[in-house]
Amino acid sequence: MQNNSIITQCPSCETQFRVTQGQLKVANGQVRCGACLAIFCAVEYEQKPKSAEPTPPQKATTGKVREDEATNAFEKLKLALPLADEKNPPKPDEIATTISTATNPTNKDKKEIIQTVSASAVPTLTIEAEPVVLNRSNGAKASSPWWFIGCVLAIITLITQHLWFNRGDLYWTHTYRPLYDTVCQHIDCQIPTRVNTAKITNQQFLIRPHSEIADAITIDLVLINEANHNQPYPALHIAFSDLKGRPVASRTLQPESYLDRSVVNLKSMPTHQPIQISLDLMSPGIRGINYQLELLAPAL
Repeated sequence: MQNNSIITQCPSCETQFRVTQGQLKVANGQVRCGACLAIFCAVEYEQKPKSAEPTPPQKATTGKVREDEATNAFEKLKLALPLADEKNPPKPDEIATTISTATNPTNKDKKEIIQTVSASAVPTLTIEAEPVVLNRSNGAKASSPWWFIGCVLAIITLITQHLWFNRGDLYWTHTYRPLYDTVCQHIDCQIPTRVNTAKITNQQFLIRPHSEIADAITIDLVLINEANHNQPYPALHIAFSDLKGRPVASRTLQPESYLDRSVVNLKSMPTHQPIQISLDLMSPGIRGINYQLELLAPAL
């Protein structure tokens, strides 16, 4: 081991230490002093040991370095670097290339030196975020209440149109009837009457010759309104046909034709109450042996 190592002396603090040939080969002859951190060529400052005299003891290296020695070492290291131009500062890549060519330290040392020199030579640009302020013009603020009022009026108009054009159905519901009764006292609402002839049934249909008039017949009907509300009396469509189903005679009678207006309200047929109706018609003859009754919506 003694033949593969040399003794070199730091030119800054004159500290001597032993370096192996393997270490010199890896670092291309460049070493760092453990006392003052100075980088120098170990071969140039190699110390030849004297044969007669014992080798002087090496100075003990400690982790603590005096401030003036560290400053001197850093100043010597900056001699190998180009001077920074205030107008055209060197780029970090150029600084790193110069340091590697002059000293050729290890990768870890290169990183530390590049960070130190870059921070001192290249100025940094600081960007501060400013709060964004959104301003609305006075015209937008002044029009916002009118926009709200317009939306409210439009909604009221739509609701009013719905209540008016659907009054025929909504009036007969318990929820809207008080509203319509109040409004219709001041305006003519003309609420259409609900007509549901499917809920009106005929419980009796009897045809017999008239007791006083020749060639006449009498028809007796019993109608019942099975709906849950009053509705107008239906129109009666009576048709006669022969044995082959061919029509012989027919007639449609409106409520005012078979009811007395002074006694009965034509638009209010009571619910679940039998209504007896008697009709006097001309006889269809001997051919009209088949008959049919159809309940239709009245022409109000």
